[in-house]
Amino acid sequence: MQLTRHTDYALRLLIYLTDVDGRRASIAEVAEAQDISRTHLMKIANVLAHRGFLDAARGRGGGIQLARPASEINLGEVIRATEPGCALIDCTGCRLARRCKLPGIFDEAHEAFKAVLARYSLADLIRERKTRTGAAAA
Repeated sequence: MQLTRHTDYALRLLIYLTDVDGRRASIAEVAEAQDISRTHLMKIANVLAHRGFLDAARGRGGGIQLARPASEINLGEVIRATEPGCALIDCTGCRLARRCKLPGIFDEAHEAFKAVLARYSLADLIRERKTRTGAAAA
């Protein structure tokens, strides 16, 4: 399975916001730090805000921040929010569709993929990243 760039950027945005210690960050700041289009990042932030992952405020002193602690942001929920139509295979028009079991196998694999992600929070991801960084530095 390959996630879209939209999801990749959403995860980068959430990870970035865990590193700013609760302060609001601007879209411009994150876009520059992550080398992402500001327009594209704004769309992603809007989706994440509507799904309850981000708190967004406009105007002076505005910006974006995590809407809840990183430990309460489930990676499975983030992926479901950013990959709503994530079919692994399209059997439309396939002449083997009646006797082929591949769609069922792929559906099972997709469910397993989502189940693994549902076991982790954003905080788990950050701890792992910091652990790897610390281990590499030691």
